[in-house]
Amino acid sequence: MDLNQFWVFYHVAKFKSFSLAADALFVTRPLISIRIRQLEETYKIRLFERSGRKVELTNAGEVLFEYADRAFSIIKDANSHMEDMKGFRFGKLKISSGLTVGTYYLPPLLAAFQQKYPNIEIQMKVKNKKEVIDDILSFRDDLGFVGNMEPVDNLVMTSLWKEELVVIVPPSHEFTELKTFPLSKLNEQPLILREKGSGTRELIEKKLRKEQISVRVVMELGSDEAIKRAVEVGLGMSIVPTGVVKKEVRRGLIKAIRISKEKVLLTYSMIYHKDKYISHIIKAFINMALEDSRPDPLCGKPY
Repeated sequence: MDLNQFWVFYHVAKFKSFSLAADALFVTRPLISIRIRQLEETYKIRLFERSGRKVELTNAGEVLFEYADRAFSIIKDANSHMEDMKGFRFGKLKISSGLTVGTYYLPPLLAAFQQKYPNIEIQMKVKNKKEVIDDILSFRDDLGFVGNMEPVDNLVMTSLWKEELVVIVPPSHEFTELKTFPLSKLNEQPLILREKGSGTRELIEKKLRKEQISVRVVMELGSDEAIKRAVEVGLGMSIVPTGVVKKEVRRGLIKAIRISKEKVLLTYSMIYHKDKYISHIIKAFINMALEDSRPDPLCGKPY
């Protein structure tokens, strides 16, 4: 196989576009077409379905893309290793994070790391938990941060922070008089939850199943910020981590009520592939995360 053809195929498959692949590789679109045709002739099988400007992978193309993705991830790892051997002066750290931990926990950590290592470029993508796990399993990113993580083959998982879940309602709601909230009161109440695939939602649903509580989900939203706004204006109630609503509670925009009987705790974890080469850069960030000395949200009252 010609590695140049393979590299061109990888970009066309990634962007699902001959033109975007040409732009990314700084070559002409006709050259992209030639390389793909040569590769298809080599394998004697069609790799793409073409309809006008639309490009989709065939079954064979999907299989080859998986190999290409793994191959170039290994090459990237090799480059990282070589750069690592030249010293800890420049480099790149790629992080994939769940929305809640990426919004409320990682920014102070990223700021501290960048202050200590100003020449290290940090790239962080915020996604749902399943996508973060996929990024780490496929070596697309170096480190992942997610909530409510179960062990997964080939992943090293380290628990970092725990946070209590609380019920939130608008200030005028009848439940604001409650000091603690029995989950049984959620029966048939209008509930607003994160989208499916969110670690927070998975933990809530697991707890509700255990308590045999039936709820009426009236809205699914893709961010904690959207959930807070929806609760503020009276569209329903929700269950969120304490750190998400501290500002709104202090300003009187939302009332947060601790759950009765036993705390529901969300654990945020750091993950990486067990076969990942841990460079000096990655190791430094791991150590900083492990040594993170911010107060535990469970110490005392959450507000």
